[in-house]
Amino acid sequence: MPPILLLLAVSVVTIAAAGASALRRKARSARLAALAAGWSMRFTPQDRFQLTPRVATRFPIPGAADVVVRDLIYRQEEGGFRYLFTVDYTTGVLRTKRRHRGAGMVVETGQGADAFSAVILAPSELALHAQYEWLWKQVTAPEVRADQEGTGVQVTSTAPSAPPTSFA
Repeated sequence: MPPILLLLAVSVVTIAAAGASALRRKARSARLAALAAGWSMRFTPQDRFQLTPRVATRFPIPGAADVVVRDLIYRQEEGGFRYLFTVDYTTGVLRTKRRHRGAGMVVETGQGADAFSAVILAPSELALHAQYEWLWKQVTAPEVRADQEGTGVQVTSTAPSAPPTSFA
């Protein structure tokens, strides 16, 4: 194969992959924006509120690295803000490093050193869209107590405006 054809083939494959990635990202953003609108919340695909460093320090999985927050669904509540978000993080050391993606939630009260609640993660076996719905149920159904086996995360909510508690 002549080098110019090889260059052309590689370029076409790269452009197709970039286009497919952009379409998937746009579809996910549209689905999450519709979900937020249904809950009377707002959506932004970027971390506009710079939650990543705050979430990383309160992340419930020991040893998680390279924590990135995006796809924020948020609203103002009595006493602060509630954020639901997609979180990407890496676990493992050396050869066993794995990248994970899931939905999380945090509540900001804006008062003092404990301005943010613990990070609550949805069960990892659910699809991302279902993880957001699971977190929303924790907010809207305060009497629900969930202990998802295999996730290492136990959530208890005492009131709709109170942040759930996470145990790792």
